[in-house]
Amino acid sequence: MISRSTLIGALVVVELAIVGMAASAIAIGPIGGPFGGPFGGPFAFHVPSFGRGAFASSNTLDRRFVAGPAPHVVIDVHDVPVVIEAEDGVAVHAVESSRVGFFGGTTAPITAQQTIDGVRLHSSGDAGVIGLGSFHQSLRVTVPPAARVDILSADDVDVSGLRAKLVVHAPSGMIHVSDHRGDLDLSSTEGRIVLTDVQGANVAANTRDGRLIFHRVAADRLDANTVNHYIEAVDLYAVDGALTTRDGHVNVSFTGDSDATVNVRSDNGKVHVHGLATTDDTRSSSIVHLGSGRGHFEVSTGDGTINITRGASTHA
Repeated sequence: MISRSTLIGALVVVELAIVGMAASAIAIGPIGGPFGGPFGGPFAFHVPSFGRGAFASSNTLDRRFVAGPAPHVVIDVHDVPVVIEAEDGVAVHAVESSRVGFFGGTTAPITAQQTIDGVRLHSSGDAGVIGLGSFHQSLRVTVPPAARVDILSADDVDVSGLRAKLVVHAPSGMIHVSDHRGDLDLSSTEGRIVLTDVQGANVAANTRDGRLIFHRVAADRLDANTVNHYIEAVDLYAVDGALTTRDGHVNVSFTGDSDATVNVRSDNGKVHVHGLATTDDTRSSSIVHLGSGRGHFEVSTGDGTINITRGASTHA
């Protein structure tokens, strides 16, 4: 996903290039010509060399906090991409990276401070216009596996290896969570949500305009919704909850140890069930019986085909 800073920089590049060419056309003449000086004496202006100082990079924030084996880490950095990795120990290590093309402007710094129960990372989100070229800023945070992480704002988010509850609100970015043991509360306005090897008591994943892609996801309660995209779930362990979309196809394979009565419905499409016990079958709906049927689960779409199959034998 292209950040707002990159788009602004690209537009400025085009505008300055046009101005530069126009200025060169007006100013270029023989040295000592009617305007004097290299480009016009006392009334002259100099066209900067396009590409001078073409690349600069820096690690602005690089701080390590001794915060204990289970710190509470809060991240609120607006449109900065974030990577969270788990590492055995008692430290929280935050590193900011930035890359500026040509003559960069000002950027909003990321600040870090230790709190009573952990660490807080924050950015105001206010940045000056990039003078020329593109700008990329990112944040990588290493935390103990038992850290409770709350991401209040960010761009793309990639989290792996945690063993505690994770909260992510990424208004315009993608969310990817892997090798996770603990509850999840995930939301994105425009990005897709990808879960790989996830187990938790309560898993919530909601996006307005993005795909839901799950592989080996197990939850006592799973609530996952997208408004304008499709759902793909492979080896899903289901008890209570729902997979729903308003506009898109749904493909789901349930593990053999799932335990739920699943109501499957497409308002404008067909329902296909393979290798599982069903009742009340119609062209666009079915009730699928998994295990003893202890839980209540829903799979639905407003417009699209639904395919339900049997997946791996267990979710372990």
